[in-house]
Amino acid sequence: MGQIGSYVPASSARLGILDAVYTRMGASDNMLAGESTFMVELNEASQIMKHATRKSLVILDELGRGTSTHDGVAIAYAVLRHFIEKIKCMTLFVTHYPSLAKLAHEFQGIVGNYHMGFLEAEGEGNKR
Repeated sequence: MGQIGSYVPASSARLGILDAVYTRMGASDNMLAGESTFMVELNEASQIMKHATRKSLVILDELGRGTSTHDGVAIAYAVLRHFIEKIKCMTLFVTHYPSLAKLAHEFQGIVGNYHMGFLEAEGEGNKR
């Protein structure tokens, strides 16, 4: 975002040049065209895989969630592995499938596995 003039909250930053930013987030369908949420998800992911380059930033959120757990894991694993091995671009892959964490061990130094959590202090909710 710093490339387009957005504020970068840091005393210094080294910013690489990106050719594109691709995102696949949320759950929506296109029932008027006969496309389920799962179909829309796969079409969007497929388009990103076709167009992303080594200089792209890709953000994928909960890929494979629109189907069974077994199939969802297989889809998420295959897509993530494709980005790691073939496209090799900077990718943020948000998932609820713990089995994908093994890719961080297989591709040490290339893939990082991070967990984010939060705590809400008693009585602190909805304060702005």
